[in-house]
Parts: sequence; C-alpha cells; structure tokens
Amino acid sequence: MSLADVRTAAEVEALATRILGRRERPLVLVSADADGLFHFDLARLRTELDGIAEVVTIETDSASHDLEHLLPPKTHAFGGAARSYPPDFGEAPEWTRSQLRFPGHSDADDLIEDAMGQTGRRTVESAPASSIRRASGTVRGFVADGTVAIVRLDDGTTVTATGALLPPDIPLIAALVEGGPVTGVLDELELHPEPLAPDLSVFADGSQTLALVVKVTELRATVQLHPRVSVVLRRRDVDVDEGPVSELLHVGDVIRVRVHRDAGAEVALSCEDVEPDAALTPPLALVAGGAPWLSEGRSAGASAPDAVAPVVAEAAVPASEPRVSPGDDSAIRHDLNELSSEVAAARRDILALTNLVARGGRSAPDASELESLRTENEQLRAGLADERAERAKVEARLADASQDRREAGRALRDARRAAERAHVDPTADGIRIEIERTWGNRTAPGERERWPLREFSFGPAFIDSLDALDENQLSKAVRACVDAITGRDREIPARELHRLRSGEGGDDPYVVRSDGARCWRSSIEQNAPGARRLHYWELAGGVIELSRVVHHDDTRP
Repeated sequence: MSLADVRTAAEVEALATRILGRRERPLVLVSADADGLFHFDLARLRTELDGIAEVVTIETDSASHDLEHLLPPKTHAFGGAARSYPPDFGEAPEWTRSQLRFPGHSDADDLIEDAMGQTGRRTVESAPASSIRRASGTVRGFVADGTVAIVRLDDGTTVTATGALLPPDIPLIAALVEGGPVTGVLDELELHPEPLAPDLSVFADGSQTLALVVKVTELRATVQLHPRVSVVLRRRDVDVDEGPVSELLHVGDVIRVRVHRDAGAEVALSCEDVEPDAALTPPLALVAGGAPWLSEGRSAGASAPDAVAPVVAEAAVPASEPRVSPGDDSAIRHDLNELSSEVAAARRDILALTNLVARGGRSAPDASELESLRTENEQLRAGLADERAERAKVEARLADASQDRREAGRALRDARRAAERAHVDPTADGIRIEIERTWGNRTAPGERERWPLREFSFGPAFIDSLDALDENQLSKAVRACVDAITGRDREIPARELHRLRSGEGGDDPYVVRSDGARCWRSSIEQNAPGARRLHYWELAGGVIELSRVVHHDDTRP
C-alpha cells in the first residue's frame, strides 16, 4: 500500500497500520502547521529518499488528532513537526526510536539522516537505556534566562530541566511555574518535560477561564488559551462599541474570558459578560504533569516571554491627535519586581539556615548556638511574611491601576465616538491599495518571491459586492483576495478552494468563460450563517480577475 497525503479517517487508520506494521523501508511523516503550510522541504525529501523511505504528509486537524489516538503515546506528529519511523517500529513502538523534529530547530537534512540511519539495520537495540525513566518533582527556579529550570525530584534529588522535547513556540519558562509540579523523562540528571496537545474539551459552554492577550489593534484583540490556540476578540466581545480595542486591552494582560461553544463549532470567547467572582475552569497545562500556564497572580513576564507573546500591532492614531496614556503602571511593576527579588532572596536565606540547623543538629552544637540559629530563622520567616504582605499590596495597586486604565480607555472611546475615523476607501483604487497593504503586512520579506502579488483586476460586480460587508467581513475578504492573487489559497485548507461547477452535481462541467478563464471559489468565513465565499477568474498567463463576494448558497460566477 502507498500513502502520500493523509486527510481522511480511512487514510489515518491505514497510516497507523502502516507505521506499526512490518515494512521494508522507513516512513517519514511530515505534518502541516495550523495554517496548512509545511516547513520541511517535501520535494527534496521525496527526491533524496526515493526508493529509500516513504514520505507521507498529514494535516494538523482532525487527521493528526485521530492518529494520536491510534499510536502509542508521544509517537505522532502535529503542528508542522516531523519524524521518521524505522521499518520495525511496531516491534518496539517507543518514542525514543523516532525522534520528533521541530521546524526552526531541524531541517530536511535531519530527517534524511534519520531515515538513512534506519535503513539496513534493526533498531530495536536503540530502545531507551535503563538510566532513562520517568520522574516528577517541583520547580524551584530558573537560570540561564529561563532556558533551564532547577527541579527538586520527589526522591529529594536536584536536577535541571530543559525544553529539549518542547516545540520552539513553547519556551520552558512559559511551560513551567516556579513552585509548581512537573513530570518528564529523566536522563541521568536532566529532566525533559513533555508537551501536551491543547484539549479544549475541558472548557464547557458558559464556563470562565483565563486567556493571555498577545496582539491588539484598534478593531480586535488576539488572545490565547494555549500558545497554539488563538482566538480573536472583536469590539462587541470586549464591550467596545466604536472606540479602539487597544485602549482597553494590552499585550501581556491575563484576562478573564467566558467560553461560548455550540455542538461541533469552534470555541469563541468574550470578556464583556464575565463575573469577577465566578469560579474559573483552570487554564491548560503546557506540559504533562505541569501547572496551568496562566494564573491571575502570575506576571505576564513569566507566563508570556517574547517567544510566546507577539509584539503588539500598534493602533493607528491620526497624526493630528495626541496619544493618550490612560494609566502608567510601570513604577508599580518595578516595585513588584523588586519585591519578587527580595522574596526570592529571603527564601534562599531560609533554606540555607534550615539546612544549617539540620547539619548543626547532626553535629550536636551547644544549646545557645542552636537557639541563636532558630531565632535568626524565625526572624527571616517573619521578614518573608512582611514581604509577602507588601507584595499583596503592590499587586492590589497594580490591579487598581489596570482597572483605572481600562476605565480611562472607555472614557476616551466615548469621547472619540463623534470624531472622524479612518475607513477603507470603498472605491476600486481604495480596495486595490488595501490589497497591496495587506499583502505587505502578511507576507514576510523572505516569502515575497514565493508568494508575489500577481497582476489582478476587478470584475464589473466586485466592488458593489463589498457594500454589504461590515469592517470585519471586509478585512477577511481582502485577506482572501490576497491569498487568491498570490496563489497561497491552494495551500491553506481553510480556504476550501475548488473549481466552480455549472450545477450541484459532482459530474457537472466546470465553469469556463468564453475567453478560456476558469472560475474558482474560495472560503472567506467558516462556521457562520451564510458564510461568504470569493469567486474569481484565473485568466491565461495567471492574471486574476476578482469576480464577486457572495453568500454560501450563491453559486453564480
């Protein structure tokens, strides 16, 4: 049996059987990221491994989720990662025999080397040595700029923990919480926490939990329930009618959100109807046996370093209008950081004294020396209690400052309601400028040669078809247009790109214009009533003519 691109449930089941069955060659599995893009050079893999190994791709959605349940723990691939399975993997299906490769940390060369190393020999002997075992403990602190953690194991051993098994978008300092639990694979004196796939089923409809604000613009904010689960909050979701969302929410804020979900629908969030005193569904843990990655008392610096929280997209403000700072809490945060350092120092002193007392007990010091040590220990404990009380006061001041900032933002929003706001010019020239601007913002300099903005034009009904769209829908439509013009929609599963047919039947002929142009249909929205679609013509030479934005049931070109 031969597999290439795995998408359906039947193909997933066949792939699992293939991985666990006896094969003549290694099998290289490459997953797509959440946008449907592959980060390993598939053409090179298939060329250099032709006749040596099978190369199979899988989408990161229901397919990878189904595969996870059909394979032993930690042996599948998702989120753009890849791995090579040896021919006899099913005889000893241990994850250590099939190294998981993450984009950005590995490339096609690593996968080729893995597959080549699995040919012509049995690899059962490479099963984990007896020194590798699972262990659990408590995080004591971080060193090396948060890339290494100090962990006290349950048996009293002190080891270091690293992010060797974590994907690049989940840094160790975001996955672990100081004072919190952790489990992982222990290799001698190094513990490797294992990543957890986000399980959104724990959030029931109507429940409240915490989310991290990672991006803010005038129109919307992006928050995360997990570094790999982002949800967009629009104005109405954050109780903003007309003013900028950026005046109420800021990057790094940990906010309460209410979960909204229908049967089979994606999770939606809002923060306008949250109850401050309601019980929270604990946020997700990022690693097995770990603590929730967010808490209302955990600072954004600890839970969202630069690798997790993208830089805020600064809201556009007219040049003639001065910027307003609703509240400056930097001084309070500085005080809080200083107190954190003092608390940590006090904890170290107490630990040192406690150990000294214990050692002194074994060497039988005189009563006066022991009493002196105990007195000093008690004084330090009292000092630590005072520091904690002071920290609580500073955190309360910080919460008040944050509330004041939001209230000031609402007041500023109300004051601006009558002010003139910048909108997209609904003319052909205005839409063309918006398409060019969106392409520039969404396409990195290194990607522009691969996804060039090809020649395009507007059909006679295109501009009029945009009249019924609100600002959010227009923004989505422009992004779909950019994907169509660059050809990127062919690699994004969510676009559901397909040729338009002349009828409802699968055998009905495709729509072709008299000049030979072919009509394509691309999704703009999903899971929405009357979800809109983009119809466009592909002319000879690759020129794109944008035809119309239509409702789901409108199948006219």
